[in-house]
Amino acid sequence: MKRSVFKAALLLGGSCLLASAALTQDAPESLLPDIFGPSEPAPPREVQPAIPNDPGEATDDTDEPERQEDADETGEEEAEPAQPSPAAERDDPLASERTYADFRLTGPLTPARGGYGSRVFAGSNGAMFAAWMNRIDTPLASRWAHIVLRRALLSRAPTPPNIRPADWVAARVLMLTRMGEADGAKLLLQGLPLDGYTPRLYAVASQAHLAAADIPALCPLAPTARAISNDNFWRLAVAICAGLDGDDETAVTLFNRLRREDAVSALDLLLAERLTGLAGGADRAANVDWDQTERLNAYSFGMATAGGVEIPEDLWDAASPAVHGWAFRAGDAPLEQRAASAKIAAATGIVSARELGALASLRADRAGADEVPQDAVRLRAAYAGRTPQERLSAIEDLVEEGDNAGERYAALLLVAPAAATLEPSADLAESAPMLIEAMLAAGRTRAALSWWPVLVNASEDVRMRAWPMLVLADQTGNVPLSPGLARAAYKIMAADTSESAAAGRMSWLIGGLAGLGRIGGNQWDSFFEDFPVGRRSDVHTRALALAGQRGRKGEVAVLAALGLQAPWDKVRPHDIAPILSAFDGAGLGVEARLLAVEAFTRTG
Repeated sequence: MKRSVFKAALLLGGSCLLASAALTQDAPESLLPDIFGPSEPAPPREVQPAIPNDPGEATDDTDEPERQEDADETGEEEAEPAQPSPAAERDDPLASERTYADFRLTGPLTPARGGYGSRVFAGSNGAMFAAWMNRIDTPLASRWAHIVLRRALLSRAPTPPNIRPADWVAARVLMLTRMGEADGAKLLLQGLPLDGYTPRLYAVASQAHLAAADIPALCPLAPTARAISNDNFWRLAVAICAGLDGDDETAVTLFNRLRREDAVSALDLLLAERLTGLAGGADRAANVDWDQTERLNAYSFGMATAGGVEIPEDLWDAASPAVHGWAFRAGDAPLEQRAASAKIAAATGIVSARELGALASLRADRAGADEVPQDAVRLRAAYAGRTPQERLSAIEDLVEEGDNAGERYAALLLVAPAAATLEPSADLAESAPMLIEAMLAAGRTRAALSWWPVLVNASEDVRMRAWPMLVLADQTGNVPLSPGLARAAYKIMAADTSESAAAGRMSWLIGGLAGLGRIGGNQWDSFFEDFPVGRRSDVHTRALALAGQRGRKGEVAVLAALGLQAPWDKVRPHDIAPILSAFDGAGLGVEARLLAVEAFTRTG
């Protein structure tokens, strides 16, 4: 029988590793892997004081100063104030100089660049958290949970106890790759000495380089990895690298040997020969047959992209968001494919609002005068329309183009920076809920909250459609919170949809406010009875609470991801509330509020 190029535990195809059984279970079932055991009976609900978060609350030294209020002025998403995208890091002329002397302190993100600081995993059990990361199915439901996990994994920090440094790097690299963050995974590997690699890190590093379509990066690894591993992939890699180095005779000999031994699949071999044939000017494997392939994995994606092989549309349709994230980052991928992939990857957190806009501009620049994509024309109008109404119309057109919930959410992210430039006014108030949803999706809290003084005098319909999002995002108390306003919001929700749908949305609102510690007291008891949020008490929630109390952002990030490894229609308010509380306790109050807004808007 043919051996796959990669061992099953490292396959990164259209579906991710260790798919959670929760994805096929009924909604009430736990989203967690079985390592957390069954839930215990919930204790009586503890009433939280109705006191909003103090906008001047203390944060530790690892947080950048602007995070205490709002980072909107940076032009980045609020919870990513100083963090460049991996693509931006790749283009940074100083990036090649930022190397690491050894494995004791790894990660590209310092606090000044948006990292969580050297204590992000301090005191954590490294082996346990590495094992837990292997149990996380991607994509995560929440875009903001994805962003937090990415930043934690990329933060420059020492290795936690109970794991070898190289294996800790491997766990982070594999998680990032499975999340669709191939460029981030490569940054984590940058400059690490090969003499410190473990067999696990060799295997994982190959996945990251393939997902980034950076085939030459395999070549420094291949000789040693071939000597210590029985995986036929490394035999194939040695042949590929020989071809890339111009040693066509050796490459052909090794390819023929692998073919005679039936050691790798025909497609894997064809893709390798195609790539090395292009490098050497030979005419080998001109036609690649995809008929026996159902889903893309890191190898097939990376080799095809680097070799200029067209990937069939049906494989793109079946590809996971992670693969689309790889495609968006791959400079060798066709521009239109990058644009199509960006719409899918953005909703999961892989692609930022700013990057969506930059990609639209790039497409416009490369198109002829009469061939500029319509979405790029509308985006330009969203920024440069002659009047606020023209700009608003362009924004609305872009949002309405989304064919499904994921595309609409990506469109909201695309228009968010333009929406933030619109001055709040009564003339635009009817569209304020959509504008606010877009801005909060991209973390532009300050711009979104600036609409409340205008909405105070707007119609009740408009005001109450915007109020739930604003009250969840508010940390200053400027947006009023009361049972009366909550009842008014429910009335509008029921008029827009149905009583049952409105009740479901209210559960998310009440659950979000409770998780943020915003509501409590007898005046809210009826809401917990009418719109049950539910309570969970299990190993997972206790671990979350403890990590939040101890300020361990890395632990909170991983545990939150474990609790959100399912589509939104499988997540329930009782899953999100303990995560919000842990985020807030660990100094991630900004992200907690944005996650609460996201849960409310994406589950309606």
